[in-house]
Amino acid sequence: CMCVCACVYMCVRVCVCGVTVVTRADAASRCDWVKLNVGGKVFATTRATLTSDRSSMLATMFEPGWSSITDGGGAYLIDRSPEYFEPLLNFLRHGKLIINEGVNPQGVLEEAKFFGISKAIELLEALVQSEELSSSGHFTRKEFLRMLSSTSSASMLRCQGIDLENVDLSYFDLRNINFKCANLRGCNLSNCDLSNCVLERADLSNANLDGAIIQCVYMQRVNLEGSTMRGCTMGERLGNITNMEGANLKAVLFDNSQMNGINLRLACLKGAFLRSCNLRYAIMAGTDLENCDLTGSDLQHANLRGSNLAGVIFDNIIAPLHMSQTVNVTVQAAPLPPQGPLPPPAPPPN
Repeated sequence: CMCVCACVYMCVRVCVCGVTVVTRADAASRCDWVKLNVGGKVFATTRATLTSDRSSMLATMFEPGWSSITDGGGAYLIDRSPEYFEPLLNFLRHGKLIINEGVNPQGVLEEAKFFGISKAIELLEALVQSEELSSSGHFTRKEFLRMLSSTSSASMLRCQGIDLENVDLSYFDLRNINFKCANLRGCNLSNCDLSNCVLERADLSNANLDGAIIQCVYMQRVNLEGSTMRGCTMGERLGNITNMEGANLKAVLFDNSQMNGINLRLACLKGAFLRSCNLRYAIMAGTDLENCDLTGSDLQHANLRGSNLAGVIFDNIIAPLHMSQTVNVTVQAAPLPPQGPLPPPAPPPN
């Protein structure tokens, strides 16, 4: 079931059972250099670059056999904006979206839609949305819900720097959202799913996260001072951990939370409550745990080297026998009860 479409010493294309197979001659043609005259500006590139996104209009325009109008110098004429076309051409070259200062991303997005470059469209839509958020003021619950409903939970939503102070977002599906440097002070995030979010340097002081799912979340240097996080699920999942390295966790209420494998390295947990928490394999090296309450917590295999343990309550903890060697804890034995009446004091020496 094979037919040769064209042959000049070697096959250009071969159709095998209805499937087109590109041969060496056809592949070589894709490396041909071509010139484009886009809105009066000439670009030089290869046919392989222009056809790298097989579903785009450019790929169709520069397939072998397609005829297009050229100028006097042989450059293909394209009546579009060169300023917005250039970032897309570079994207097809190396797969990274780089937009020079002064170029409107909205214009580049419209060009991407015109040419049908799907991967660039996704990136540009996120970029445009991010810029709109940064220029907006405080968001209400209704406005944020409208924005959420317009995007898929499987794609990353960019909300860097968004102001949601004191907004009730309880029970929301907030997976895959970038909240870097966001203002979430006093937010009600109870029972939310924050899996795979970015909360680096975000302000969640005095927020309510009771019952939230916080797995595989990037929370370096987040401010959670005074927040409540009772019954949260923050444990390791599929080898990925929640990273709270260097976070401000003063006086946070973590009671009954699943925190196995969590990274709390160099975090400040002064006065925090971690009663009945699962901290197995937690990374707590260099953590400030002054006056923490760890009553009933599971600290098996936790790394507490170099931690500040002044005033920590370790009542009824589940810990390995070598914990005292690991963290250099001095345990004072309770005084023994007196055995019978005390003997009379010895008489003074003569």
